[in-house]
Amino acid sequence: MPSTSFTRLVFAALATFAILLPSAASAEERTYLGKAEIEAGLLGKTVVSKNIASGKLSQWEFRADGTVEAAGGLGRATGTWSVRDDGQTCVKMLGRTGCRYWFRQGGAYANADTNQVDAPVVAEVRYL
Repeated sequence: MPSTSFTRLVFAALATFAILLPSAASAEERTYLGKAEIEAGLLGKTVVSKNIASGKLSQWEFRADGTVEAAGGLGRATGTWSVRDDGQTCVKMLGRTGCRYWFRQGGAYANADTNQVDAPVVAEVRYL
């Protein structure tokens, strides 16, 4: 069970994210991130993600030991993560694996299921 202070921090971060998040849609082209840039952007940082389909927010912490922890409206879960040389980042959590490609577009970050130029955005991402 998460501590009260952690829960407050998560909700404060999520509220800030919801207010400040610029749309990932932009006239600028996407720049898909490679392995080194993803690792530099994730390790030691808190990431807040907004799922486009559901509108749900979650907070993620990716660790150097290959573990990941997520907290959001559905509670808290832990799992493992890895990133391939081409930038495909996979998370195994709650008995399933999901893989996405992260990209930067303008000043915003997001991810998609493929690294195609027109791949639908799955989640908008903010580094805290």
